[in-house]
Amino acid sequence: MKKITLKQISKLADVSPMTVSNVIRGKDTKVSAITKAKIEEIIRKYNYAPNQNAANLRSGRSNLIGVLFYNKQNQVDFIDPFISAVLTGIEQAANDAGYFTMLHTVSDVKSIEALQRNWVFAGFVVISLHCQDFVKIDKAIVTPVSYIDTYWDEKNKLSEKPRNFIGTDEEKVSRIIADYLKMMGHEKILFYSFDFDENEPSVIQKRYQAFLKYFPDAEAVKVPTPNYQAVLESVVDYLELQPFTAIYATADLLAARLNQIFKDISIIGVDDADFDSFIAPKLTTVRTDQLEKGRLAVKYLLESIERGNSAKFYSDSELIERDSVRNIKKNEQK
Repeated sequence: MKKITLKQISKLADVSPMTVSNVIRGKDTKVSAITKAKIEEIIRKYNYAPNQNAANLRSGRSNLIGVLFYNKQNQVDFIDPFISAVLTGIEQAANDAGYFTMLHTVSDVKSIEALQRNWVFAGFVVISLHCQDFVKIDKAIVTPVSYIDTYWDEKNKLSEKPRNFIGTDEEKVSRIIADYLKMMGHEKILFYSFDFDENEPSVIQKRYQAFLKYFPDAEAVKVPTPNYQAVLESVVDYLELQPFTAIYATADLLAARLNQIFKDISIIGVDDADFDSFIAPKLTTVRTDQLEKGRLAVKYLLESIERGNSAKFYSDSELIERDSVRNIKKNEQK
């Protein structure tokens, strides 16, 4: 059935479109009970839903939050526990506050500009924006914004706008891992991550630079996707000759893949994903509260929308010790 319009409802009820609009919006004190009942019956019969975005465009007001994943390939891997946890936190906080969310993957400034032309947003949450594109994207966003796990060259001047930065103390993550691996007797470590530029600030770059303070000779191996075949190909040179005893994987999704490939190498990850306790051996990891980051991104965004505030928050992290890291010192003592 074709969607009925407000004008068609007004004709069926024999009233003006304004009267129908007032009933829909609850401003019906001047509408008779009989007329109101007639309009509501037509709305129920035809399952009418008002075009909220059209109303937002007219009023310039909105209860819609845009959630943007910035990705050059316009692809987001939603099986990644980091993404699913962040999204859950965002949705919970937005729903509790009476806001709706729209999830969108963007690859350039034009896609963000087009999005804002067609929809009215109260604000945006942007996840893992690349350093090189930060200034251009930030300039294109015309509303308050919260950035999750986003770093940029702070020498660049930004326009006056409420903006929030939500992240993790990445140096602490690497310090926890480095201290633990040293305590377990490991000296040769492989740093394993998704692709990153070692000269540009990002989550992984900060973890790597911090880790080098403790293990200056740690080699970095990068992979474009968590696909098993891609991970296998990236470490094929190490399957026979293994010049390391442990691997620091910057995401549990990668650590789980490596866990399938290396049987005699200790592996530690980051995230504390749900599957960590179900793989063998159970994965030792550093817990970072991604759910909290999603919630706080919305909390601070709403404060920016209502009061023009800006904030920074870096969540804590802790070691979750399981079975995937062997104690070499203990083995040597035996």
